[in-house]
Amino acid sequence: MLRHVAIFILLSFSLIGFSCGDSAVPPGSAIDATGDVGDFLGTGEYLGEYWPTDGWRTCRPEEVGMSSNRLAEVYRYAANPNIMTEGILVVRDGYIVGEAYFRGYTPARQHYSFSVAKSFTSAVMGIAIDRGYIADLDESVYQYFPDWQEPGTDPRKQRITLDHLLHMNSGIQWDESDYNSHDNDAYMMHNQYDMNQYVLDKPMEHEPGTYWRYSTGNSQLLSGVIWVATGSTAYTFAMDHLLRPIGLENVRWDSDLAGNTATGSGVRATLREFAKFGYLYMKNGEWDGQQIVPESWIELSRQPAMDGVTMYGLHWWLKPAIDRDGTTSIPDNLLIAWGIHTQQIFVMPDQGLLVVRIGNDPEVQGIEWVESEVLTLVLNALQE
Repeated sequence: MLRHVAIFILLSFSLIGFSCGDSAVPPGSAIDATGDVGDFLGTGEYLGEYWPTDGWRTCRPEEVGMSSNRLAEVYRYAANPNIMTEGILVVRDGYIVGEAYFRGYTPARQHYSFSVAKSFTSAVMGIAIDRGYIADLDESVYQYFPDWQEPGTDPRKQRITLDHLLHMNSGIQWDESDYNSHDNDAYMMHNQYDMNQYVLDKPMEHEPGTYWRYSTGNSQLLSGVIWVATGSTAYTFAMDHLLRPIGLENVRWDSDLAGNTATGSGVRATLREFAKFGYLYMKNGEWDGQQIVPESWIELSRQPAMDGVTMYGLHWWLKPAIDRDGTTSIPDNLLIAWGIHTQQIFVMPDQGLLVVRIGNDPEVQGIEWVESEVLTLVLNALQE
């Protein structure tokens, strides 16, 4: 199944009850396995539009056109003991209508997201271009790295553009297909003092733009580009222009010993913090009257990487990654931020829906968490 292919190349029972209001759920308030589905469903009234910068509001599903009985099926799906869900959250029209935590996680505990960070990196790149630090996606990458300007450099490296890095078709030799192997390039890169250098030293395998291969190394080179172009690490630039403006000042982002932000992985956030990032994309990059990420960049993120690669966009996964033949009710403009062990942010703007899931699924084959199934359950909860 394509869904297994997607997981294979990605590197990168407690519940919570809540009521309507702006305040976050107190730390340590997770309910244990004796809780029932009623604790998952939101309570309170819909109080109108707002921005969740300082905290999310919650309400009864019916207040925003959803069926509590049908939404409860989402909880039951996530609570399957054969699925290692650690948190799930459903937002409709800006209000949390379902939220649960499992396996000791609480609303205050940050979760490692692996390759979800790639979608954060995409947003940072869009902002940097919009603010004029970078000209456009057609810029050559070699100008940012002196190593690639030396005589004898493979000329194909000097033909790599930012577009190639973001769309995963740079042609740089890379293999992270077996993320349990120590020979995995992503694993070896993360054990380097300077992760950027590890990627720069890799040989070329294909002409840029001709071959798609998922590569955390492509994402990592963007860390160096952002640092050179803006004078700030990707994390610092993101904090100033992306994270802090939407209330994510507590989000952490790993770096290597050389100071390079780990732009292929490494974002650590709570379930509700991940939801804010997803909500920014659901609102087409706007936040409280400010255009944080250009709307055109978000639309570009929904475009396939290249001919024959319909499941991946601009460091975001697309609908064909979970629905190859298009037979489900899942919307065509779905965006998915996706990390290994199924950390996922699902953005469905036309339906006003946002689903965030954190987990620790250890195996590729046999996982009972199937994205098309759970999203269909969420969509089935919508009322006419």
